[in-house]
Amino acid sequence: MINSKSNQFKQLEAASEWFAILSDEAASEQDKQAWLKWLEADIEHQRAWSKVESVGAMFDSFQQQGLNTPVKQVLDQSHARQVSRRQFTKGLFGITAALGLGWIGWEKVSLSSMVAVWKADFHTSIGEVKRFTLADGSDVWLNTYTGLNDQSNEKMRAMSLISGEAFFDLNEAHDERPFLVSCPHAVIKLTSPKARFCLRHLSDQQAVLAVYYGQLSFSSLHSKQSRLINAGEEVYLHKNASMQPQPVLAMYESWTRGQLIVDDMSLRDFINEIGRYQYGHINLDPSLASWRVVGTYPTQDIDTVWAMLETAFPIKVEKIMPWWINISAA
Repeated sequence: MINSKSNQFKQLEAASEWFAILSDEAASEQDKQAWLKWLEADIEHQRAWSKVESVGAMFDSFQQQGLNTPVKQVLDQSHARQVSRRQFTKGLFGITAALGLGWIGWEKVSLSSMVAVWKADFHTSIGEVKRFTLADGSDVWLNTYTGLNDQSNEKMRAMSLISGEAFFDLNEAHDERPFLVSCPHAVIKLTSPKARFCLRHLSDQQAVLAVYYGQLSFSSLHSKQSRLINAGEEVYLHKNASMQPQPVLAMYESWTRGQLIVDDMSLRDFINEIGRYQYGHINLDPSLASWRVVGTYPTQDIDTVWAMLETAFPIKVEKIMPWWINISAA
């Protein structure tokens, strides 16, 4: 399986390089003939080239809709001659590999969902953490691959979390309008003058609400009942129900400082958590999955995380290739 994926990536990388060469206005007839020779040499070359072309077709579709997507940005940069061939190839290859092999959740996330995140009023890409200031002076941090819309009007201040994770630091504003945050599972309302809380959309049709300061109320989308949640509590939200509040975890706040603080988390869950900050696949030996992890880890320096794990546990972290990491017993 690894060898198969490795070969696909090699072919995609080569196809992306050829795409960059042929996209250059300086491409010669010799370049075109060499490309044809490469294309005809192997059926896998033709399949890789087809994937690269599909990215270009997707770009055309997005461009017609007036969207500003990563695909559009890569191609626009190439045509504007603002980046080198190597930079262009790297950008296109990253997009092609992600879409072609599904290693950033493409198989689980619909195209419409990805476009919704890219079009959101506030958004981040994979591995990116950003801080934004709202109109009332409050701050909101967006974690890796997050989309947040501002739906405020004259009657209320309203935010909608499309995907990912947002941390709100709400000041005591002179704005009398109520403050609401919605997600696919629930609506959260500020019930104290100010608050600090995190709302995260989970992949298993749940959301988690973690409160660090102040008080909030929340209600499921199809429930008329509301419940209060106070500082120091977190709760898992479903579409029609919610679980009992539990003591809040530090991890839902620590990421705003570029840290992942964990306390007695399984290695499997830890790998899933840290894996959100990078492209690619992390293959963990199932026999190591239940090992327990404690500590503070940098979310913006994944190589340091691997070194820390190798120091703490008898494991070996190997980069089979840049997009495939293998973790096994040492």
